[in-house]
Amino acid sequence: MEKNLRDRIITVTLGIPSVLAMIFFVPQYNYILFSIFVIAMAVLGSVEMSRILFGKVTYLAWLAPLLPLIQYLQGILKFNAQIPDLAFVLILLLSFTVEIKGGENDDFRRSIDRLARNTLLVVYPSYFLTFFLRLLALEQVTSYTMIMYFILVFGNDTFAYIWGRLFGKNNKGIVKVSPKKSAAGYIGSLISTIGLSFMCCALFRDHLPQISVIYRILIGIGVSLTANIGDLIESVFKRSAGVKDSGNIFPGRGGALDSLDSLISSAPVFFILFTMILEAA
Repeated sequence: MEKNLRDRIITVTLGIPSVLAMIFFVPQYNYILFSIFVIAMAVLGSVEMSRILFGKVTYLAWLAPLLPLIQYLQGILKFNAQIPDLAFVLILLLSFTVEIKGGENDDFRRSIDRLARNTLLVVYPSYFLTFFLRLLALEQVTSYTMIMYFILVFGNDTFAYIWGRLFGKNNKGIVKVSPKKSAAGYIGSLISTIGLSFMCCALFRDHLPQISVIYRILIGIGVSLTANIGDLIESVFKRSAGVKDSGNIFPGRGGALDSLDSLISSAPVFFILFTMILEAA
């Protein structure tokens, strides 16, 4: 067995049970251990993203992870729910302010480029990760809600691989950034994730709110599409920067962004759909 595959198997074998243990056995204080894990991934992911975007770690790589931290504190302390969004806006405006002076160095010729990169750094991954903490702060959320989410995301990735191996030989290369991915893989993962949504609602019906058929389908579609987008956009980032991996924190899987891309991109959609379900119940 090659080293990379062995490292990947070890990381997954140890990582997934550890995350599940954080969720099931330490639900206190809005799942404090899992929340700390999310905040730590925001720090690591922001550092990696900064290096991808700028070739170095900028001040925003340390400021952006304050967003999930503030979001977690809001869920625990129940202060004004607008404060995390205010912090998001203020961090962006700070980067704009810095550019007003810093742009003088090149007579503002690259100001738009730097501002766009700074905005992306604040949004991805830190702002997207706040939706994990928003979800965990909902009173109706249980450990099974999070398990359902992980099943959908990891199931989507797994079935994309399986369907691609079985039926994707002649329909690969539909997206240039990831030429090994196939149309069969994407279609199969979409259908399979919808099926997993129905399965989770049936298995966990005593631990989830009442979820209608249309919302079960929407959750499956939403998670599948956004998880696949997350996987692809991470490839875009790395190809643009000319790097193979975003980092090397996880043996066999690369960096935080490499390992969490599907989870990061699908978290906002899952949160929004779940809150819509709660409002409809």
